[in-house]
Amino acid sequence: MNISIILVSYNTKDLTRDCINSIYKYTKDVEFEIFADMIEKEFPDVKLIRNPDNKGFGAANNIAIRLSNAKYVFLLNTDTVLINNAIKIMYDFLEKNPDVGACGGNLYDENMQPSTSKMPFPNVLNCTSISWIYKAVKNKLYKLKEIKKVEEVDSIIGADMLLRKSVLDEVGLFDENIFMYGEEVDLCKRIKNNGYKIKAIPEPKIIHFGGKSTSNFFKNIKLRVQNKYYYVRKHNGKLCLYLMKLSYCTLHLICYIFTLNKNHLDLLKLHYSG
Repeated sequence: MNISIILVSYNTKDLTRDCINSIYKYTKDVEFEIFADMIEKEFPDVKLIRNPDNKGFGAANNIAIRLSNAKYVFLLNTDTVLINNAIKIMYDFLEKNPDVGACGGNLYDENMQPSTSKMPFPNVLNCTSISWIYKAVKNKLYKLKEIKKVEEVDSIIGADMLLRKSVLDEVGLFDENIFMYGEEVDLCKRIKNNGYKIKAIPEPKIIHFGGKSTSNFFKNIKLRVQNKYYYVRKHNGKLCLYLMKLSYCTLHLICYIFTLNKNHLDLLKLHYSG
């Protein structure tokens, strides 16, 4: 088997259906199998995995990865649809570049505008509230640019990630202490620490609707903050962690003073104790 395609579905049944249909429509000239956790009757060829407990995105992927005997595993969010033969393009790229441990393609929103396809590793410069505000303002003023050429990056978005199975056997699977958000960054960090490259390539094209399985703004922030603190504690050390906490505590204290929104107090407690 060339590729195991892994879909983790949580409250996204209709989106998952569209995602699987797009895989069958566009994926040609490569042998693949699909692991998913729903839609048993509509797609009898899909290998169904029922998870009685929601232990997070990384943990769910790990279950399917352990069952795979393929050369590669392709992690695909269920809130995506392929619009070209993206999986075969990534497969061919990894076949020709044995020093690359993982790759991803171009992601677009539902209006075909470029979406986030890659991320830097968290560090003391990009993990403070000032950098967060800067990025938020920049994203409002400037549109994201699509990938135009092959780029070596820190991390690719887990919405479309083709991984070399032999590399996963070497570095380990997703860290299951990370429930959701940031698990792919931690994995890419470990892949690069082991001497492999992470590449973003321009030809694969996938629409990523984004954020359909979670909708609560402050709940999402809490998850992201907790996981970023975990990552920084694991990979960057105490100085970066303390600077992050100081900057975010200051930000949410100011936000609470001006808005009186108690969610900012909850986040303040999280930053103080996390």
